[in-house]
Amino acid sequence: MRAFGPKDLLIIILGALVIGITTSLGFWQLGRAHEKEALHLRMDQRERASPLQIGADNIQLQADIWRRATATGSFAEKLTVYLQNRQQNEQTGFWVMTPLKLAGRDEYVMVQRGWIPRNFQAMDLIAPYKTPQGLTQIDGLIAPPPSEWFSFFSDPPAAVIRQNVNLKQFAAFHHIKLLPFVLRQSGNLHDGLGREWPAANTGISTNYGYAAQWFGMSATGVVLLIYFVFWRLRKFRLGRGALTPPDGA
Repeated sequence: MRAFGPKDLLIIILGALVIGITTSLGFWQLGRAHEKEALHLRMDQRERASPLQIGADNIQLQADIWRRATATGSFAEKLTVYLQNRQQNEQTGFWVMTPLKLAGRDEYVMVQRGWIPRNFQAMDLIAPYKTPQGLTQIDGLIAPPPSEWFSFFSDPPAAVIRQNVNLKQFAAFHHIKLLPFVLRQSGNLHDGLGREWPAANTGISTNYGYAAQWFGMSATGVVLLIYFVFWRLRKFRLGRGALTPPDGA
């Protein structure tokens, strides 16, 4: 009689495999969280660094994302678009996006100027705000193009109120040269636009949560496997005792 039969050994092997996989996934999630913490640190350092000059410096989105920057030029007010269903302080409204023609250049940069609330009685009524006329300087952060939200229908190329804006398609339709990033404007300019931009969410807490779940599953697996091994050993000892004849028999 053996303590562990083929089925028992298979259970032990599978249990160890599950423990190994869940532990590895837990450490992988921890690694992702640490990578994102390092990204947050780099973002803070970029934001505190000296501002870049759009049009003068060679700006690359991947290398300079969330770096402070300035741009001098004139707003192409007639090309303004409004991205709907954007929120600020739990209110629904629009992001106001206007291309800025860079001074002395034939290039434009899309400026994410700010947020305005939506009028739910007249959905297409845009709240009043001010647009600087003539040459102006814009301060902000280098940001990626707005995420394209799922929609059953694509926006018409000439749509002013729209769900998404694709910079390449926008530039091609309006026959302009548009830089492949956005300047997210900052500061309270008393122009009727809100600029309480949400912090970039890299999902660190989510990674830590997943890591805790995987480690919890791994710990549960260890406890169950230890219980199973000791249960089988105890059963084996009791079985051997029952088969052993008493002294003097």
